[in-house]
Parts: sequence; structure tokens; C-alpha cells
Amino acid sequence: MIKVHCLTTGWVQIKQHHQLARFFKRPIRVLDVLTDTKWSPHLPIGCWLIEHPEGLIMVDTGESSRANDKGYQPWWHPFMQFCERRGVKAEEEVGALLKARGFDPLAIKMVVMTHMHGDHAGGIPNFPNSEFILSETEYQGIQAKDAVFNGYLTMHYPDFFYQNIRTVNYKDGAFENFEQSTALTADGKIRLVPTPGHTLGHQVVIVDMEDYYILIGGDASYSETYLLNGDIDGVCIDGKKHQESTAKMREFCRRKPTITQFAHDFNSEKRLNEKIFTKVK
Repeated sequence: MIKVHCLTTGWVQIKQHHQLARFFKRPIRVLDVLTDTKWSPHLPIGCWLIEHPEGLIMVDTGESSRANDKGYQPWWHPFMQFCERRGVKAEEEVGALLKARGFDPLAIKMVVMTHMHGDHAGGIPNFPNSEFILSETEYQGIQAKDAVFNGYLTMHYPDFFYQNIRTVNYKDGAFENFEQSTALTADGKIRLVPTPGHTLGHQVVIVDMEDYYILIGGDASYSETYLLNGDIDGVCIDGKKHQESTAKMREFCRRKPTITQFAHDFNSEKRLNEKIFTKVK
């Protein structure tokens, strides 16, 4: 039997035009975020625990409770210093949340990273015994010289993380309307599909619950409403790929009842607990 749990590791606040872009071309979008004076509400920072017969699997790790400590964010980075606010108490970090629910972080078999931005990778130190699953493209992103500039806080990745990385290239064939996929479990009930856009190596996790799917989308969209509208966020690397990915996700949701989960969507946990399926016109 498979069970999925949505965990909220505190909150993040971003500029309104970061949450929802007004323009398509990236340089204009970035400038629009930097000059925006209005903030989003406090958005949840979600990550997920999957109970599977083959072992416990995390999807993303949420934010670190140290994220607001002096020196944690690069002093020279305009987005991290002036365009983001965070609030994560020690008891809201992923390791503490798991323990509160009766799970041992040291028993997590795999951690799938949708992407490696700080509010998704901040909890990595809680999982020293886990294997980390990244797309090959995202792995290249954290190795690049401009990694920190692009939102990858590589200075906080523990040594064990680099020693336990497995990259995927989606060689297991098509899945539904996705041309490529990787089967994460032997029974094929958990699959990874590429959804570039927010980052070039972004991926989502699809859990087959027999009668319906759960699509764990990370930042492939900031909310189900934005997914349905085909909206892009203000800092996505590639707007065209972002729209192509959300179009594929909408088509996926048409094929079989699907519950969407996004890291910064207020209603993710409610949709999961109440089995509220995505309605696509």
C-alpha cells in the first residue's frame, strides 16, 4: 500500500511578480521582480513523504531553519537579500516534522529532488543515509560556475550529499503523454518525468494510486490555478519550456483523475487529504 504525506516546512514570502509574471522575456521578468514593491502572502514550503513497500521516499526537503541566520544567504545576491523572506522554526524543519509523525529521517531510502533551489534543498542535512535522485541536467546546474547566482546554495550541501547522488536521464520510455520517464520503483508505481522551465533540470514525481494519480510538482507551477492558466513565474529560466511542461501536465490530468501537489500552493495538503482532483477544461 502506498501513502503520501504533505509536509510544510515553514513559509516563504516573495515578490508578487515573482509569484506570477507579467512579462514573458526573462530579462524583463527579472527586472520586474527586482523593482516590485509588493509582496506575496506567506506561502507554504512543501515537501512530501511517500510510504512505499520498497521503502520511504522523500520528494524535496523544504527549507532550513538556519535560512535567516546571518551569512546563510549570499550577501551579494539581490534576490536572496531583497526579494525573499523566510520563516522556518526548528520544529518546522523536515527532520523534526518526520519525527513528530513517527518516522525516522535516518530510515529514508531515497530523496527525489524536483530541483535544487534553497527552499527545496535546505533540509538535505537531515538525510545522511539517503540516496539523492536528481535529473542529469539539474546535477550539471549545481556543478556550474554560476550555480549560486542561479539559486543553488551549494555551500550548504553536506559532503554525504555528493557521495550519494544518482542522476536520471528518463530512459524508461513514455508514460501517458510524457515522452520520457524513469521508473523509480520496481513496480513502476512511482515515476519521474522531466518538466523543464522553472529550472532546466526540473522534474516531477507521479505516484500511481490505482484509481488516480498524485502529481508532485515542486515548482513546475506555483499553484494549481497557475497550472490551469498556463502562467509562468517571474524567475523561471525558460518561459517557453515552462509553458510546454504545464501543457503536458494539464493533458496528463485529463487522462486520469489526478491530485496535484505544488510546493507553494496553499491548497496542496487539502487536495491530498480530501482527494480533490484537478479539473481541466
